[in-house]
Amino acid sequence: MPPDHAGLSEEEVLAHGGWHPRYARVLAVTSDGDYGFAVVDGNGDGAELEAEIWEWGSGGWDGAGSSGAGPLSNLGPERTGGYIGTAYFAYGSAPGRQSVTISFDDRLHDVPVSRHGVWVFIKIRTNPHGHEFPSLTA
Repeated sequence: MPPDHAGLSEEEVLAHGGWHPRYARVLAVTSDGDYGFAVVDGNGDGAELEAEIWEWGSGGWDGAGSSGAGPLSNLGPERTGGYIGTAYFAYGSAPGRQSVTISFDDRLHDVPVSRHGVWVFIKIRTNPHGHEFPSLTA
């Protein structure tokens, strides 16, 4: 059953993530159900990225945690992220590509690459016996 709310958007991340919209840019954002994930360039120069987890609650999207992701120039093809609740996330860089394929939960998922060359993935696990994290396929 789909959620009864809109997915996480760039606008939501900028409006509710404590970022100054004049300088910050959201490099990629995605959501699945009540969980979202974004990679943000806080000052717009690519020097220091933040990987942010979001959760839907009390009628809106709330930041549920973030961590430094280093400079954009060092972002590799894949960085396994982690999980929140039953949602697992990963992110990486794929400049010049339209999409990447992620293997997770016994399925392949086509994930778009943003105009900034960054991809983000989050999915709620449906296989109760699955233990793997999302991974980029060759």
